[in-house]
Amino acid sequence: MSEKKIFTYNLALFKKKLQTRTWSVVILFILFVIYNSLQIPKEGRFQFFTIFLPLLGLFFWFLRRNYVKQIEILSSGKIEVEGGMLKQYDSNGNCATIRIKDLETITLDKFRGYDRVILETKERIYPLVNIADYRTLVSILESSSGVRMTEDLTDDRLWNKKTPLYFLPSAILLIFVYSPNLNEKSPLLTKEFFGLFFNINLILYLLYTPEKENHINSKFSLKRRLVFICLVVFFFQVYTQLEKVGWFNR
Repeated sequence: MSEKKIFTYNLALFKKKLQTRTWSVVILFILFVIYNSLQIPKEGRFQFFTIFLPLLGLFFWFLRRNYVKQIEILSSGKIEVEGGMLKQYDSNGNCATIRIKDLETITLDKFRGYDRVILETKERIYPLVNIADYRTLVSILESSSGVRMTEDLTDDRLWNKKTPLYFLPSAILLIFVYSPNLNEKSPLLTKEFFGLFFNINLILYLLYTPEKENHINSKFSLKRRLVFICLVVFFFQVYTQLEKVGWFNR
């Protein structure tokens, strides 16, 4: 197998998913800030925006920077197969080399909605995510290494059919909040308290829901990023409630 084969990443699919995620986060964040600003008395809104508009601008800057950086990284990367060797190049020109004969397992699975090929040797694990023509790559690796590909059909989605069960406490509380006979008896049954309770429910769900290992670096965990966003939202919620009761004026 002397002919060089070059495989690139599925940039179109990646852009589509990244744009969807980015705009979803931006829209939700803006709606959240607007909603919470309306919960604060008019005299306290200036202080609210003074604190959180710079943070909002920093958040948008970070999202844009992250978007551009990820597109650049994926556009510059490639995989070469030649002479019994597989070479994975990153955006900096660094190359990870695998001797195909050293492969012990070849696994095909789904990771965050992308097709992923996991190559394992005695020394380490090499995940190849979102390869445009991954079927051809797997076929070449199988014929060169003599190892048959196995497919992992485990559902990797963060949100699945069982997800609503974890949010039953929030659903029950929502019913209580909109039940006139109940919310009149308890001052805690308000929309603001429901929002706080739902956010805590979401944080607990994210913390205890299993996530497929990315085999690269745990700091890029999707769960960690979502938990961080939820904690920022939690900070907003606590601030607005303290502002409403006049805690900052004491």
